[in-house]
Amino acid sequence: MKKMFEFKNGKIKFNKFIIALAPMAGVTDFAYRKICADFGADMVVTEMISVKALENKSFKTNKMLREESDAIKCCQIFGHDENSIANALNSQLFDNFNIIDFNCGCPAPKIVKNGDGSALMRDIEKTRSIISCLVKNSNKPVSVKFRLGIDDYINYIEFAKMCEECGVSFITLHARTREQGYAGNVDKTAYKKLIDSVNIPVFWSGDISSIEDMEYAKSIGSAGVMIGRASMGNPEIFSTLKNTPPPYSKKEVILKHLNLLKTYFKTEKTLVAYFKKHLMWYVKSLPLATEIKRKIMLFTTLNEVNELIEKL
Repeated sequence: MKKMFEFKNGKIKFNKFIIALAPMAGVTDFAYRKICADFGADMVVTEMISVKALENKSFKTNKMLREESDAIKCCQIFGHDENSIANALNSQLFDNFNIIDFNCGCPAPKIVKNGDGSALMRDIEKTRSIISCLVKNSNKPVSVKFRLGIDDYINYIEFAKMCEECGVSFITLHARTREQGYAGNVDKTAYKKLIDSVNIPVFWSGDISSIEDMEYAKSIGSAGVMIGRASMGNPEIFSTLKNTPPPYSKKEVILKHLNLLKTYFKTEKTLVAYFKKHLMWYVKSLPLATEIKRKIMLFTTLNEVNELIEKL
């Protein structure tokens, strides 16, 4: 990955503006990460991985860390227990990844209630100890993803400076508060304020869906952008942002994703149950999408899935 970034003495240098697939629970499985890399994503990030599950050698979690893309590979972890973090980082599963990302931004109630995700923005000094532990025990670049703040307290700049002091290589801001979730628009002014406040690279996450959005992020000094919801069922966005022809048609993408997942799920039932949500995202832009989605919701067999794909 030297052509896209260099890491030396705890410092990271990106050799180009990075267009990344953002981490999304239940979305960025290994197959979708590979597909987005094929469409031009420079970096792909896993779903959130629990350090507790890694420490306990969870079979399901181990499978989530399968990686086959040709992009910069980033594994996003979450947790708050320093011992678990230190133990988890001994896992050979990280050998396939170039970067470790730490989640301090997830707004999901069950995550926050457990003291993880954006809950870590409540106590910067406590989180300083956690992130210091992570940096100390990782032999790879560490990044941190976070929000504007939590509990109506906006502290993202203070939080970012703490991350920099801990030795984090770069940071990613999603410029909404925990309370906003994904509602409303991101605070575009926050990114420039943050970039001017730290001396490490800053990635822009949130509401990037066009070349114009990306160019604005680039113009204010962002090191890159992370594409999340705009990529769901739409890996073509990476080709659009890079102004390159897509490598596959819509039908080919769906088949490729499905066939890759066949090597992941043990039974037809679990495969179909999981893939239906991806299929509904893939067809959302098609004529009669609402009617098609209603049919997909009732699918229980691969034959039904394949019959629909053949008609696309």
